[in-house]
Amino acid sequence: MGREMAMLILGALLASAAPLAAQEAGDTGRGSMPASATAVRGLSTNEEGQPPRLPAMPEGMTLDLIRAGDSLFHGKGHCFACHGADATGLPDAGSSLTIGLNFVPLEWGPIDSLITAGIPDGITRSAIRMPPRGGKSDLSPDETRAIAAYVWAISQTRGEPWPGGHATHASMVPPGSTAGTSTARPRPIGERHGGDHGT
Repeated sequence: MGREMAMLILGALLASAAPLAAQEAGDTGRGSMPASATAVRGLSTNEEGQPPRLPAMPEGMTLDLIRAGDSLFHGKGHCFACHGADATGLPDAGSSLTIGLNFVPLEWGPIDSLITAGIPDGITRSAIRMPPRGGKSDLSPDETRAIAAYVWAISQTRGEPWPGGHATHASMVPPGSTAGTSTARPRPIGERHGGDHGT
């Protein structure tokens, strides 16, 4: 019985050696996708666990709308400034959008509502709030709906597997624009609201 157990353990170790070597060599498992598309500061974003294809799109959503949302996310909406060029999140700013969502279900309507309303300081998981209707609070309802379609798509697929999708968006945003907001630790929640308010 001891020899059989030793053989099982040896087999498990050998089976894990090849994937580990591939990870150490920078292979992300995304074929031609660069390592930067699935890594943030050298850390895996676990996006490789996402399905390689879009699920069935909700009624009214089109690939053109997803592509328009991509352009708005990386342009007028300024979403990349907090969520990163590849939506993998930034320190003390916005969370990753490529491996699910933190505040709403993976449904187009709730994502649109969140983008429209934003998230106030103190509720977010960072030191800053998520502004309503984009970084400058100037997006129209049609524009927030398009960004919501894009976020819906990237939050449940590996990469952008649709025609016109990008391997990475790093070259689409201004240099230095995705550095995050701070290297300091977030303030404790009580301090975010002005302390104890005299109590």
